[in-house]
Amino acid sequence: MSVIDAKQAEQEELVAEWLRATPGFFERYANLLNEIRLKHPHEDRAISLQERQMTLLRTQNQELNRRLSEMLHFGSRNDKTQQALVAWLLQLMRANTKEEVESAITIGLAEVFEVDSAQLLSPHSAFGPWIDTPLCGSAKELAAASVDLLATQTAIDPEWQSMVAIGLPIGKSTSTPQSPAVLLLASKDETRFTADMGAFYLKQIAELTAAALDRVKAYEDNGS
Repeated sequence: MSVIDAKQAEQEELVAEWLRATPGFFERYANLLNEIRLKHPHEDRAISLQERQMTLLRTQNQELNRRLSEMLHFGSRNDKTQQALVAWLLQLMRANTKEEVESAITIGLAEVFEVDSAQLLSPHSAFGPWIDTPLCGSAKELAAASVDLLATQTAIDPEWQSMVAIGLPIGKSTSTPQSPAVLLLASKDETRFTADMGAFYLKQIAELTAAALDRVKAYEDNGS
C-alpha cells in the first residue's frame, strides 16, 4: 500500500468512527442521504443510498424465498419418502419366499427413491466396509476402485450419474454370518445421491433388508 493509500484509509477510518459516534448526524442532514452516491452491487453505475439499501433488501428477500422454497420442497419430499418407506416395509413383512422378498426389496426401493435401478448383488468379502460406511455420491466423484468392484458384480450403466451401494450384514442374526451382499441403487440424476447423504438412514434400510433375507432363508432351511 502506498503512502497516499495509507493516508486515505486512515482518513476514511476517522470519518467512519466519527459517524458511528454521532448517530444524530443524518437526522440533522437528512437531505445528504439523497446526495450520497454508491456503486451498484451488480451494475456499473452509481445509485443513491436508499436505492442501494432497497437492492440489498431485494437480494436478501430473494435468497430467503429460495431457501424457504427449498425447505418446503425437501419437507414435502421427505414426507412422501417416509410414507413410501412404510408401504415398502409392509411389503417386506408380507413377503414369504426368497423371490417375493427380493422383488419387494428391488422394486419397492426403486419406487421409494425414484431411481432407475435397484439391485441386490451377490455376497462378496470386499463389500465389508460398505456396511458401516455406504458408498454414496455422484458417479464421477466415486473412487474408481469402488466402481470397478461393483462392475465385477453387475453392468454399470454409463447413464447412471449417482449411486449408493449399501453393505447388507447377511446372517448377522444367526450363528453363521456370511460375506455381506450389497444393495445397489442408481439414478440418472446426479443430485439424487450425494456424498453427504445421511448414512444412518441408509444403514437402517440395510438392516431391514438383511433381516428380511435372513428370515426367508431360515424358513427355507427349516422347511427343507
